[in-house]
Amino acid sequence: MKAILQKLIFTAFSLIGSLLSAQDANNTPVAELISPMYRTRIDVPAIPGYVTLKCDFHLHTVFSDGIVWPQIRVQEAWMDGLDVIAITDHIRKDPSKEYLPGDNNQSYAFARSRSQEWDMVVIKAGEITKKMPPGHFNALFVQDVDSLNQEDPMAALAAAARQGAFIQWNHPGWKSQQPDTTRWWPEHEKIYEKGWMHGIEVFNFIEWYPIALDWCLEKNLAVMCNSDLHGATSMHYDLEKWPRPMTLVFSRDRSEAAIREALFAGRTVAWFGSHLAGKKEYLAALFRAAIRIMPAHYTDDKGNRFHHLINEYDLPWKIKEKSAAFKGEVWLPRAGSAVIKVNSAVEKMTFTVSNAHTAGKDVLQVQWPW
Repeated sequence: MKAILQKLIFTAFSLIGSLLSAQDANNTPVAELISPMYRTRIDVPAIPGYVTLKCDFHLHTVFSDGIVWPQIRVQEAWMDGLDVIAITDHIRKDPSKEYLPGDNNQSYAFARSRSQEWDMVVIKAGEITKKMPPGHFNALFVQDVDSLNQEDPMAALAAAARQGAFIQWNHPGWKSQQPDTTRWWPEHEKIYEKGWMHGIEVFNFIEWYPIALDWCLEKNLAVMCNSDLHGATSMHYDLEKWPRPMTLVFSRDRSEAAIREALFAGRTVAWFGSHLAGKKEYLAALFRAAIRIMPAHYTDDKGNRFHHLINEYDLPWKIKEKSAAFKGEVWLPRAGSAVIKVNSAVEKMTFTVSNAHTAGKDVLQVQWPW
């Protein structure tokens, strides 16, 4: 009897297993169609005394005229290798505000709720959107975005300044507002004199404004570079070729307070595609940290030395040096290297880095050894 019972139980479990197997066979996930969730690693060197943070301080969501939710902005920024973002929805009345509840602080609240699990820093911010002059300004590190909702642009900027905001002038060369030439208006001079302008975008979306870099240098303002994304990142940038545009911030640590201090101090560099732009001291520090020149591995019968020139990070560099036998310019892409021949009598070299802009018409020069 016991043997019969055991056989019945075994048969029953076999039938159940067969049924489950049949159900699985009729619902089989095709795993290769699923996009894997991973972070693209972007290696940028630290410079002495600071960590280098990869940041985008100009982003829009469905809470203004963007087409993605704030949580997606956090997630895609993490996947794109960034460390810090600011949601800068327009404060004006956009069509979406007719359908979405909440005030102008709502997009930050949604983004902040997702930021910790992705280890992202999200800065509370908003975009003061006015006709030219004075144009558009982002106010970062505010407590209440709604307080910036003022008809008068000067009143809106004053409200941001009272909250200790870092204020950047957005896309100064945007053709929709400056169709003929990129100029500094009397209104901008007034804003600057009041201490209400702390940085300028020298790059926005796909546009580079060399004259804005000159303004930053002349007036000791932070050099800013942001995407101004309204759609998903993948809709606008070929991320297989280049990382998305970003502001590199040299901060004492990853805290919001340290990032704010770094921006007010102007410790930034713009990185967009194959170009970098910023103050010479920070570009030179990045170059020295990224480039390694190996001891000569060969010396020919004329005494010419052959060295490996190695780019140990993901920043791109296009360099030349008069005393080295380069074939034109040497292009060092991310983690790339080259072999250079150095004339026998040369002990010091001055590298000209043609894709590192230290002014609208000037590029970086760095002496080796450093």
